Amino acid sequence: MTFTTGLTIQRLGDISPSMWLRIASNIQIQHIEFDLSVFNDIENVIQVLKAPQTTIHAPYVEDYGMDLSSNNEEIDQFVENVNRKKNDLRIIGVVVHPPEDASGSLDRFYDRLDKLPFPLLENMPHQPWDDFLAFIKNTQANINREIGMCFDIPHSYITNSESFLDLPELCRDFLQKKSGYIHISGGTREEDTHFPSLSDGDMPLDPIRDFLKDIKFSGTVTMELRPQSIDDLDKIFQSYMYMLQIAGKTRHRLQVRIKRPFIMRKVRQKAKNVDWKNPRNS
Repeated sequence: MTFTTGLTIQRLGDISPSMWLRIASNIQIQHIEFDLSVFNDIENVIQVLKAPQTTIHAPYVEDYGMDLSSNNEEIDQFVENVNRKKNDLRIIGVVVHPPEDASGSLDRFYDRLDKLPFPLLENMPHQPWDDFLAFIKNTQANINREIGMCFDIPHSYITNSESFLDLPELCRDFLQKKSGYIHISGGTREEDTHFPSLSDGDMPLDPIRDFLKDIKFSGTVTMELRPQSIDDLDKIFQSYMYMLQIAGKTRHRLQVRIKRPFIMRKVRQKAKNVDWKNPRNS
């Protein structure tokens, strides 16, 4: 079993996506998941991007106040930006939540989804599998392109407790393709925390490792981790090495281990006065 391991990168306070990328390139991260803040820094991002593939997370109501169903010109601009820069960013898919805008339109949601490259539909906290399957099937019936799934493991942990890795057959089928896509982060049974370390919280990691081996996963696992300080970056290094170990990428893991103290020293020198406090979509 081998798979690609990646990381979410978005603007956080004073830290721009391109600044994050410069750090990520030092440890040869193979996949990056951006959000719409990447387009405010797009030329710098394209210049420093070394990862062979990326995804984009579409806006959703909880953090952005809008989603693909919203009557909002900013969403139309997002769709246009994705298509205009999909080759430069090497986009393999767009992660999409079910629409939640109370004033939104399903027709508008499907129309925009039809224009985006390879939608990856994501399961939500407190969303039973039957509801998620209905979302998948309704989407398939209303758009004219192939879709995939983003299996968010912490979301399933909140929803399904100890059976969080017992997926419906259709969902396992999505994950067993080369385009299989997974979100992982540290979390609890009550809250999707995006802790900066996979080992923070109470979600068990050994069953996840066994699950990936059982389905012979060969797609992409994205660590959806949210640092709150410079010191949290070291936790992200540790989590990245853990995922590389599971993926059987021993040489890459050793390279990260060797480079880690040098990178952390350099980052601390440059980021003494950085403001980390603003939200992810600032």
